[in-house]
Amino acid sequence: MSLLPKTKLGRWAFAGIGSLGLLLAACGGTPAATGKVPTSITLVGDVASNPTWWFSVTPVSFNSTSNFATSYMYQGLLWISKNDTINYKRSIASSITPSHSDTVYTVKLNPKWKWSNGRPVTAADCVYAWELAHWSAAKGAPWVDSNVGSHSFDEITNAVATSTHTLVVTVAKPISPLYVELSSLGYLSPVPKFAVDKYSNHNQELKWLEKVGVNPNNPLFKIVDGPYVVSKVVKNQYFDMTANPRYAGHKPAIKTIVFQNEASNTTAFAATERGLFAQVKPGLSEYSAGKKLKQYLQKPVQYSYGFQMIQPNYSSRAPVIGGLFNKLYFRQAMQMGINQPAMITSFYHGAGIPEWAPVPRRPASPFYKSGLKGYAYNPSAGLKLMESHGWKLNSQHILTRNGVTLKFTMMVTSGSPTMTNVAQYLKSTWAKEGIDVHLDLLPFNQLITFVTTPSDTNKWTLAWWGGWSTGLGFPPLSLYETGAANNFGGFVSKSLNALALDTYKPGTLSQVYARTKAYDVAAAHDLPVLLLPETHRPYQLVKPWLHGVVKHFVPITSYQELWRWTVTAQ
Repeated sequence: MSLLPKTKLGRWAFAGIGSLGLLLAACGGTPAATGKVPTSITLVGDVASNPTWWFSVTPVSFNSTSNFATSYMYQGLLWISKNDTINYKRSIASSITPSHSDTVYTVKLNPKWKWSNGRPVTAADCVYAWELAHWSAAKGAPWVDSNVGSHSFDEITNAVATSTHTLVVTVAKPISPLYVELSSLGYLSPVPKFAVDKYSNHNQELKWLEKVGVNPNNPLFKIVDGPYVVSKVVKNQYFDMTANPRYAGHKPAIKTIVFQNEASNTTAFAATERGLFAQVKPGLSEYSAGKKLKQYLQKPVQYSYGFQMIQPNYSSRAPVIGGLFNKLYFRQAMQMGINQPAMITSFYHGAGIPEWAPVPRRPASPFYKSGLKGYAYNPSAGLKLMESHGWKLNSQHILTRNGVTLKFTMMVTSGSPTMTNVAQYLKSTWAKEGIDVHLDLLPFNQLITFVTTPSDTNKWTLAWWGGWSTGLGFPPLSLYETGAANNFGGFVSKSLNALALDTYKPGTLSQVYARTKAYDVAAAHDLPVLLLPETHRPYQLVKPWLHGVVKHFVPITSYQELWRWTVTAQ
């Protein structure tokens, strides 16, 4: 499951598939008994991981486990609407004007936005966010920002504040304004420069931020421009957030939110059955039991703008088979061993669609190539493809070649019965092709540490934590560029790099859309990752006195707009 609505800290956030849903909300009072309107709720988060970072500019080492709550603490420069356009009424930016052949972008800020201590949100605050990340890319820096290496970030060559509320951003060459607006400018979401800028030495500044970023009790985190501020933290148990009275957007109706950790999905759903929660997205293991809970209303769940995938390790240091995943035929055979329609029916209760490329099919966007088809389930064809490249079945029905037996391990996030069942099913379908996959169930944080640590490339071959979700409107064309920050598998393709670069060029909207579709077709062929179905929860359960749960979800950014939820007495 994804409990990671996109923060302003990176192009992509990890999204996992858990047994329970995104949020479980418990009322601070008991409306049925008291008739009072509650002022607080409790959200039960991802039981597989704990928050580790509390600032909106994030080192790459924390990108996978950084705190989703920063999305509520720090307001983005731009608000991307449900139809994948910028809503300036809700953005800190009030306008964007391209000039100089689409190499200079002048951004005006709305002066209504304030930090929680009353100081204005300024263009200098936006510049400083970019500078912190930029400094981290220098040789000898104590840490590297999670955005560095992303094409959309690296294109920015300069950012200056020409007045209190005017920001001027320069990019390296003429780029499509659509791409800059929906991707690059998101990296200049403001941070409180007056509170962060403490040292003239850049490395000293970064070291200080690295030290305080893991400590939510630091006074720095009382200075926010988002709807909520962290107020109390009990490590590994819960943390509280309270409404920011100076928030310039819609004032939160729910004044206190408690983000609670549960020991397991089982205990969390047991509390749901007792009626303690106000909003639940039941996991697939709780599908039948959840439908029987009559005290809830059944509400629809929308797709988030992301995709589910299995990450191969392209390094020659990968265990057993080394760089075999660099061979397209092998990726094709592995994809032919994935029965997406059967998985949707058997494990996701029909709530999903097959996915063929990294550009998400749902929610609908003009970037997707309609009618695109990938490698359909066909293990017989997959086996023949392997045999055509010199692999032969041994007596155990496992492929061998040149003394190498095709056996390796796939790391899978533990704690989710659905993920475990799907992984077992994949193991069985790949076995039909003579590919012997051993499953290693690991806690999310441990799995992601292996995947994101370059020195650990000799410790894993294949990894499934769920997938990616994005909070910016442009599709994931830079995700698998050579050297990209989040290209953790080390995928390299000159042709896909060139197609991605084409999408960034200036042009009409129809030209940009056509270029993204050309990339989509090529990515479906080249398979930088193994694709799994794009799914959503079959339904969610909502108490009658909690309102706005469906209305105030933004699928493009995966934001749950908690500050726009309301509660009434039952």
